[in-house]
Amino acid sequence: MAMHSTTPVFRLATINVHSFQNVSFRNNVQQLVSILKPLHLDFLAVEEVHNDHNWPTFCRNLGLNYFIFDANYGNSLGNGIASRHPIIFQHAQSINFPSPGGKRSILECRLGGDHPFVDDRLFGVTHLDHISEDARLAQIRYFQPHKKNIDILIGDMNSLSSDDYSDRYYRNVVAGIRERSGWEKPRFEVTDLITKKWNYQDAFKLMNPHAKDHQVATCAYGTRIDYIYLRPRRHNQWRLTNCSIINTQPATDHNAVFAEFRRHV
Repeated sequence: MAMHSTTPVFRLATINVHSFQNVSFRNNVQQLVSILKPLHLDFLAVEEVHNDHNWPTFCRNLGLNYFIFDANYGNSLGNGIASRHPIIFQHAQSINFPSPGGKRSILECRLGGDHPFVDDRLFGVTHLDHISEDARLAQIRYFQPHKKNIDILIGDMNSLSSDDYSDRYYRNVVAGIRERSGWEKPRFEVTDLITKKWNYQDAFKLMNPHAKDHQVATCAYGTRIDYIYLRPRRHNQWRLTNCSIINTQPATDHNAVFAEFRRHV
């Protein structure tokens, strides 16, 4: 992947960092840095991040010297944003009702500096309930990203997209694992709401319309639950030129999702 060009470029990603522990419950900061650093990110949204010494170390090792945090669980575990560009606005909104998977929130920010991509662009990262689609629906409706004009909605949605899987894969892996594990049956209301009613664009599907099954998996159970959503803008000078899933397992139990934008010249 060529990373140097005279055309203005903006690169972002999202990753669930698994409390900075790999699947063997050892510190994964350096593993993740070694995978993500070659991407030359401008912006990174993370979930399940511990707000301890690992968080600033992780950010600075990636050259992302501006970072913020919002707690979901207790005071030290939640969502984070790291940026190569100054964070000039931030806001966190938490749900005000009980959910089976515990407290959830959305962390929003705007960036400053001289990079043209960040002008008047609002980012939001969330991590929705891991147990119930009904809870996820209630949470994302409460956050109302479309009414806030969040331009780039990012995160671990814990929700599935119906066109991601072949019939056989759906039966054997998607529905099969859930049935054997005693989880709720596969449901698609959250992603349908975001894309079909609120008209956000699924960045990965825009660039990979025919990808299915293992090709789309972002979690250890073989499904896609991590997303980068884009709100269409009129007279947008920026074009999505790449969106890909980056293998970050077993450093964490999720894969990263990476997106690259280039300005029309």
